[in-house]
Amino acid sequence: MLDAVGFAARSIIAGRDWRQGLDELLRRLGEAAAVSRVTLWDVHPGPDGRLCQSCRYDWAAPGFQTLSQDPRYSNIVLEDAAGHLDDWAQRRARGEVIQATLAEVTGETRQTFLEHQTQAFVSVPILLRDRWWGFLGFDDCLAERRWSELEIDILRTAAAMIAAAVERHEADERLRLSEERYSLAARGAADGLFDLDLKRGRAYFAPRLYEILGLMEGVFGGSVDRFFAAFEADDVARVRAYLDERLQQRRRRVRFEMRRRQNGETRWFVARALVLYNRKGPVRAVGSLRDITDYRLAVDRLRRSEARSRAILDTASDAIVTADEAGRLVGCNPAAERMFGLVEAEAVGRPIAELLVPPHLRERHVAGMARFVAGGAPRVLGQLQEMEGQRADGTILPVELIVTEVPQPEGRLFTAIIRDISERRRYQQELAEGERQRAQLARHFSPNMVEEMMRLGVQGDAVTTQPIAILFADLMNFTAISARLSPGEVVGLLRHFHALVEDAVFGNGGTLDKYMGDGVMATFGTPLPSGKDAGNAVRAARQLVGSVVAWNRARLAEGKSELRIAIGINYGEATLGNVGSARRYEHTVVGEAVNLASRIEVLTRTLQHALLISGEVVAAVRREGGEACLEGFKALGEHAIRGHAAPVALWGLTAEAAAPRGNSSADKGGVAA
Repeated sequence: MLDAVGFAARSIIAGRDWRQGLDELLRRLGEAAAVSRVTLWDVHPGPDGRLCQSCRYDWAAPGFQTLSQDPRYSNIVLEDAAGHLDDWAQRRARGEVIQATLAEVTGETRQTFLEHQTQAFVSVPILLRDRWWGFLGFDDCLAERRWSELEIDILRTAAAMIAAAVERHEADERLRLSEERYSLAARGAADGLFDLDLKRGRAYFAPRLYEILGLMEGVFGGSVDRFFAAFEADDVARVRAYLDERLQQRRRRVRFEMRRRQNGETRWFVARALVLYNRKGPVRAVGSLRDITDYRLAVDRLRRSEARSRAILDTASDAIVTADEAGRLVGCNPAAERMFGLVEAEAVGRPIAELLVPPHLRERHVAGMARFVAGGAPRVLGQLQEMEGQRADGTILPVELIVTEVPQPEGRLFTAIIRDISERRRYQQELAEGERQRAQLARHFSPNMVEEMMRLGVQGDAVTTQPIAILFADLMNFTAISARLSPGEVVGLLRHFHALVEDAVFGNGGTLDKYMGDGVMATFGTPLPSGKDAGNAVRAARQLVGSVVAWNRARLAEGKSELRIAIGINYGEATLGNVGSARRYEHTVVGEAVNLASRIEVLTRTLQHALLISGEVVAAVRREGGEACLEGFKALGEHAIRGHAAPVALWGLTAEAAAPRGNSSADKGGVAA
């Protein structure tokens, strides 16, 4: 047992993904503790909001059944209608270790012991810092026994290591989501964003930055030097000297301009960044790049010709405002009148601070103007700035501006080109929200379904009840077959089978709900009904059976064993929605129709048919007008199914009848396991 705990320390806590070594840990714990079965359960809100427990991972000794792939051991409700936990759940939540033998238990618990062949049982809770996460269960199916205090302490240590690994995984997931949000914001921004690692000389450049520079995305790699090499050498030398000085002074904000020859013309770009420092110096700079060529050209035209400048002022879509050294308005263009609600004739001669600057910024504006006029270093001139402006009615608006100095014989003038960026700010917020929703849906649905849901405004976490088709499929005798294969061969076989499943399900408009080892659950009509969901499920099943038949021909030709598939389909009302939590989003379907589909699939072994469908499926296919897909099915009468009150009419199809005649597309390009 100590060896198993040591393995947990090496693989579960130290590993990159604690779940990858979990199967091996459970095996080692089971063999070391000399038990028949080890299970790992987690607790979570169920479909109706009540607390449930589900068996996520398990190990069983040869000859004993595992539980994690059995739907009966998912979403087992722990609370009554009043929200009170059952006795064992309360004790586990308090951190108690529970031991019991078959002779000690009664009622439903005893029935469970008998069903599992359990003679003795112990469970060890898994507690995180803020909650009860789940528990480890140990079943001895050979003899009644009691675990010693030393054994319990070791098992507690294993549970504590799993808890530590879960907490680290959750922290890593929060960090990953934060980084994804940053990446999405970078793609949606109007400016070209960059993130420089100043210690390693590496960088991230957003796609928009390459677009602004007219370059192919990714040409900089992660190199800061390649970025600077895209601009004129004289500007780069000046900027590097400026940056060295600012970083030595530990300035948090930097701004610089550079030129670039692009499509035969010189274009101007401005970059602004926020610099982060540690005790040793600068470590990171995050900022944006913008093309300001239009502003530069506008200023040059103002200098060359007052007449031409007047024409530009009158026709420009941006506001252009000119003030004298005293900060009084000299003139403005029609766009400035519209933007700020001014009348030029009435505003000329009044202080700019009163006309355009919000009250909370006026003192700083006036002080900066006085300092510059007195000979101080300019802080605003020639720099693209984002700040707030004020309209005549007192409302505040976000603006972007650049200020230039125009020397005149009678004194200096200052011209500001101002752009209202209210619409851009709103669009960026809407884009970020839309991308957030799209990213959430993309984790659970195919790309075409995500686009349709976004178009229709369907919410991925909405809970609905609607008729759907449910398909369960399973490779029979997989455990026996995989026992003769190497781990690599088992993985290869499963990958090939999963590829066939995905081709059949996605090719017929279905959704893959989950994989369960060599089994799969798929739904048709989720999240949106198509009007032919039952027929699509049957067509997908026939395609999958035919693909396995073709796969078997290739396997037999290579001297490998034949595979058999079992498929069960039901049609009925089911509840769709997010059954996860705030930390884990998991979209699935639940309901009696789902349970019945699973049990129909199990009956394929008894009834000797590769594919069984319920009478509800047949009726739905006929309503849809898709009877052609029922060709070859035979009525097998009504059958009693455990957990279902009334007998269920079943129809069956053999693998030979389902397989297409002649060469199948599955024969071409397949990879034999």
